[in-house]
Amino acid sequence: MNPRPFLLLAVLGSMLVLIGALVTQLEAKHAGPGKAPAALPGFLREASGLAVVNEHQLLTHNDEKGHIYSIALPSMHITKLVSLGNPVVLDDFEGIAVNGNSVYMITSTGKLYVIPDVSFRAANQLPKWSILDTGLAAVCEVEGLHFDDGKLLIPCKNIYKRNGKKKSGKDRITVYSYAPGKDADASEFFSLNDDLLEGNKKKVTGIDSDLNFYYFLTPANVLRVNRHTLSFQLLPLDSAVHKQPEGIAIMKNGSVYLVDDRKDGAGGLSHYKNLEFVSNF
Repeated sequence: MNPRPFLLLAVLGSMLVLIGALVTQLEAKHAGPGKAPAALPGFLREASGLAVVNEHQLLTHNDEKGHIYSIALPSMHITKLVSLGNPVVLDDFEGIAVNGNSVYMITSTGKLYVIPDVSFRAANQLPKWSILDTGLAAVCEVEGLHFDDGKLLIPCKNIYKRNGKKKSGKDRITVYSYAPGKDADASEFFSLNDDLLEGNKKKVTGIDSDLNFYYFLTPANVLRVNRHTLSFQLLPLDSAVHKQPEGIAIMKNGSVYLVDDRKDGAGGLSHYKNLEFVSNF
């Protein structure tokens, strides 16, 4: 018996296993807006950020490991794009942002990972990176990151008093700005104070923006803030669908992606036709 056909099959099988480890495709039925959340693969169970590369690509990451994943749109293929080291860096990653070919990740203490020269088409990159201190460790618990008009916007989930321990900031959302390579420390960009911002409505977990608005994701709602007047609108989330929303992406066509961290199950990626559909439940 000629062993070569069996050897060829074994090699092909190994290649398919390797490819399967790099790329995951979500079910096609979840690709359209308004569908139930797509269940993310196990390695993204604790998805903790979302950023737009372009109309055909999103980036996401998990909470504890420095892996960055690419989500192709509308195919919903998920590819491991970048790893910070081998073995990978472990940290409390809470946000991701893109500017040109640079990718930024931030931790809950304001430690900023700067990853230049990323190729958004190549899988399994092991790039060089640097770390910057935004000076926010004693100011607030950071959650969310977004690049806007030459600077990074950094929201505070919980604001600390001067000793860095006791939490304050009742009914307030505060956003800091930081220009990597220019600013020594982050500085306060703006703050919203309103009785409506109570409880989970002020605990920001994600941020995005466009020419007219800033968008803040919280466990309870999406907050749409006018860039010029800072007036805002609250759009409630369906708590049965979004149990722990962690990232928001506003596309140029007005559609919205939300990513959820589900430590007790599969993480989820939801797609809405526009922001109003987020509250259509």
